[in-house]
Amino acid sequence: MKKICISTYCEWSSYGSIMQSIGLKEALSRIGCESFVVKDRVAPLPSIKTPIQIGKNPKQIIKNLYNNSIRKKTDKRYEGSVKFIKENVDVVYYNDYETLQKNPPKADYYIAGSDQIFHPDLCKPLFFLDFLKDNKKRLTYAASMGKTVISQSKEDAFSKLVKELDVISVREKEMVDVLGKYTDKEVSVHIDPTFLSSADQWRKYQRVYNIKKPYILVYAIYWDKKLNKELKELRKKTGYDIVTIGTGFSVVYANKKIFDADPGQFLWLIDNAEAVITSSFHGVAFSLIFNKKLSAVVNPALPSRISDLLDLLAVDKYKILDVMNFDLEKYKEINKNVENEKSRSITYLKEILEINE
Repeated sequence: MKKICISTYCEWSSYGSIMQSIGLKEALSRIGCESFVVKDRVAPLPSIKTPIQIGKNPKQIIKNLYNNSIRKKTDKRYEGSVKFIKENVDVVYYNDYETLQKNPPKADYYIAGSDQIFHPDLCKPLFFLDFLKDNKKRLTYAASMGKTVISQSKEDAFSKLVKELDVISVREKEMVDVLGKYTDKEVSVHIDPTFLSSADQWRKYQRVYNIKKPYILVYAIYWDKKLNKELKELRKKTGYDIVTIGTGFSVVYANKKIFDADPGQFLWLIDNAEAVITSSFHGVAFSLIFNKKLSAVVNPALPSRISDLLDLLAVDKYKILDVMNFDLEKYKEINKNVENEKSRSITYLKEILEINE
């Protein structure tokens, strides 16, 4: 059985990073490969407990009290997420990059991806497999940049790292032209690895969250407070509670705010919602995987991540107030499109890993 080393994000604070790690691991397993993720140490839970001081601005006092009140819930999410990663992702940690360079983990192949590993503000050598010796190929799968504007101060470093890649696969089509400026190699586009597993396969990872009443789920990475008016109208129109998943001080209107959901509960909350409103790429991805009524809120500053996915799978766009009108019959076409992209991606993985059936 071939052994694959994957360099990617897998962070307790990001549901999407955990799930895309599992998605690629499961896909590789189904084509006869075992895999592990190489990354730096688990980030500690940041302290958000803030002393309340007399004489401070009243709004700041309220915000501090709010943050302190959810600390225990955030602790619970941290513990649950770390446990979930330990149970479901094989991770090899290193303490410093120099050690990794001197003694890289042994594997037959090395893949960078997916998620925003090519973010140009970071140029993190690990995510470009820069630690490998010259005789090992640097492969990639569905890598994302997050943003496509590269600052002048980072351009040389970014160009050098991209040129070292042997095979390049990205998640967003606009990256083809961006990376084409720095390499003469072909840049292919493949779907996020969460789509490489079916809804039923993802349900194996779910854990029930204790919520009784029907609800519309809001999972917001980006949010404009003006949209709260629409959420209030939607609640009045449907009678459903508005439930959000969040961290820290949240500006999203909701009847119930959840801060303690572990990754398994995150999946359950999407799967069991009456509808989902989200500005998260992976919030959109799992809404589509579970065939939910969906309103995707696109960040105008970073539109391509979600817009490219909706266009690729021929998903109609619905405003928040119209989310309950989402035509579920369209999932017959959407699911076919997912299967086509999944088949293309599996074929690609077999080719770069030299798997002959």
